[in-house]
Amino acid sequence: MFAKKYFGKWVVIVLALGSITAYASTEKEQLAQAIKQLEAAELSLKRAEQLAKTTPKTREFFNYSAIRRDMEIVKNGISQYINPARAIPRDPKALRTLTEDYTKLRGQ
Repeated sequence: MFAKKYFGKWVVIVLALGSITAYASTEKEQLAQAIKQLEAAELSLKRAEQLAKTTPKTREFFNYSAIRRDMEIVKNGISQYINPARAIPRDPKALRTLTEDYTKLRGQ
């Protein structure tokens, strides 16, 4: 009886503590988590590419190589921020741009 009466309250407390812990993580921890999520997305893209049914005659296709390049740029940028190799400011002209459009037409 005691367990049933207080079980709901304990669930709420545990959930609240879990959300506090999530918010208490540092910026670097969140960015490291973003890298892990990008790596998981890369695996999904790899599986999707293997399942793609494009042929040289297919007019429109998803540009997997471009998105892999862009994801690598983003991951490297996050990694450099989390673990800087040096403390001097970076050259803003050295930033690369992302592809942005991953749907390609043959001949482009």
